[in-house]
Amino acid sequence: MHKDWILLIKKYTPKEWRFFLRKLRRGALYISQVLFGLKIKKKYYCPINEKNYRTFIKDGKLLLSLHLGARERHRFIWHYLTTSTKLFIDEAKLLHISPEYCFYEKLKGKKNLQYFPADKFEPGYDYLSLTKDFDLLDSEIQTEQFDFIICNHVLEHIVDDTIAITNLFKLLKKDGTAIVSVPILEDDAPTYEDYSIICPKERKLHFGQWDHVRYYGTDIKNRFIDAGFNVKTVNSFDYFNEVGRIRFGVPKKQYLFHLNKS
Repeated sequence: MHKDWILLIKKYTPKEWRFFLRKLRRGALYISQVLFGLKIKKKYYCPINEKNYRTFIKDGKLLLSLHLGARERHRFIWHYLTTSTKLFIDEAKLLHISPEYCFYEKLKGKKNLQYFPADKFEPGYDYLSLTKDFDLLDSEIQTEQFDFIICNHVLEHIVDDTIAITNLFKLLKKDGTAIVSVPILEDDAPTYEDYSIICPKERKLHFGQWDHVRYYGTDIKNRFIDAGFNVKTVNSFDYFNEVGRIRFGVPKKQYLFHLNKS
């Protein structure tokens, strides 16, 4: 039912309206939370917008940035891209799979990048204007095309993630880099998957969302290693100190995987 409602809303509401309404809603939530919380000092910072805020917007379980709606993981990943990679320094051909709006708006204007946002086009959905139709499970995928890949919260939607991860490896040039993130189970629990669960309601119960097919543990790194990657697991607890996590609005347990093809 949840899936049907989402498809109906996306089918009959123009994309521009949806973006406008989301921005309007964020603005209203921001003002109300600043006023009721007596937030005076701008002690929070979004590295994507490069702006200081009086608060991050509490929206359910999320903490959003005002202007582009960046979530916790977006701020963490962007900070890492800025400080721990050369993505914004060297000239690079970048593949951005299932592009997040907040990243897309910034990456498309980077002069050093050849930017290729891509997603698998599905009926009933629409996509950001530069996005091209792309299937990460394509058996005839072209090899060694990109210097850098960003792929966030995609693999948990794909049943045959072995092929998807292998294709990420194939797509990268030698010495290329991929930054990948997925939802991670707490307490270092191992990856949980059960392909017999196909009902959207049951998938939400077991995997956290109606269109997810598994819940990864940090042992996902072994799947990357099996595909040929050198893997660095980065978690927000070690990456930020407590002051930094509060300032950037990032939880203690957030993970990304820095993959290299040697």
